[in-house]
Amino acid sequence: MKVTGIIIARKGSRRLKNKMYRKFFGKSLIENKIMQLSKSNVDEVVVGSDDTGLKKLCEKLSKKKIVNFIKRDKKYCDELSSTPNQMIKNMLSLIKTDIVLWAHLTNPFVNENHYNEALDIFFKKKKFDSLFAVTKLSDYFWDQNKKPLNHNPNEKSHTLISTGKIKSIFVDNGSIFIRSYKDMIKDGRFWGKKGYMYEMNEQDGWDINTEWDLQACQLKSFKKNKS
Repeated sequence: MKVTGIIIARKGSRRLKNKMYRKFFGKSLIENKIMQLSKSNVDEVVVGSDDTGLKKLCEKLSKKKIVNFIKRDKKYCDELSSTPNQMIKNMLSLIKTDIVLWAHLTNPFVNENHYNEALDIFFKKKKFDSLFAVTKLSDYFWDQNKKPLNHNPNEKSHTLISTGKIKSIFVDNGSIFIRSYKDMIKDGRFWGKKGYMYEMNEQDGWDINTEWDLQACQLKSFKKNKS
């Protein structure tokens, strides 16, 4: 059964300029992610982008693991001109595989150990049709209508988070999605109806979307905690 690790990247990122080429402890975010996936148990790594300059990087890093570059139509690299479902379907239409492990370069601390563990879980837990990575949040949450989501602000005794009475909420950190190729290309979704939540700690699942996010994870103390 063939497992393909997929990374998508595009020119003209909006929230963080030139995001994929930004440095992360000496390497660009895209190079860092290709290397992490190359060390994992996937059979091949595919990089899809409208930036043909990545082709040389893929060839350079195609050593122990095959790293293929696929040129994507600019239309499907812009969330303003296509939906996420269209983007996923288009990317998958350019490859053939059995199992997809979709990774994002904006999660630089997610490495081969995470990918291998997630793949092991996916193949062992037969009752689940997909896997996605989440980060556990334990705090007081409210919706846009000021309605409490996981606590009672009017209770007689204020409940402390440390007591465990407050129900945690899980956020999809975007770092790992695993699903069969035939199911993912059919509906263009990362998740199936019976998805397994692969829980990660906050630092491992750190997602870079802004300049502040990048600066924060570049701190020496942050790297020390991850070493």
